[in-house]
Amino acid sequence: MLEAKTIQKYKSKSLSWLIEKAQELVNAYVRKRDSINEFGDFICISCGKLKPKNQCNAGHYFSRGNYGSVRFNLDNIHAQCIQCNLHLSGNLIEYQKNLIKKIGQERYDQLDYMAHMRGYKHDRFMLIDIIERYKNAG
Repeated sequence: MLEAKTIQKYKSKSLSWLIEKAQELVNAYVRKRDSINEFGDFICISCGKLKPKNQCNAGHYFSRGNYGSVRFNLDNIHAQCIQCNLHLSGNLIEYQKNLIKKIGQERYDQLDYMAHMRGYKHDRFMLIDIIERYKNAG
């Protein structure tokens, strides 16, 4: 439960600012979560290759722009190399195969169901909660 003083702290921030800040913090958390050593190296969810920290994106299986309902869902966001994320448009066929291996079919099906919810709007309180939860986690 958010305290009133925490909500007050973000009173002057726009919804778009809150969304971007929440995304920045969640992405930092995912990069840390998916690193395999103290240097931040990672295995790309799509191509399966070991990559250095500076090539790590927090790649969304369901794009954050089109699927707002799962934009901040940690099952939807995984360490992905720049090549797969940007140059191969997510390399989604391989992403899906490896995502199911990583989280299991049941969680994948739940993610897919949630992704296709229509009319989803981000709520200020939810965004503030995400920011507060992840600001020291990444």
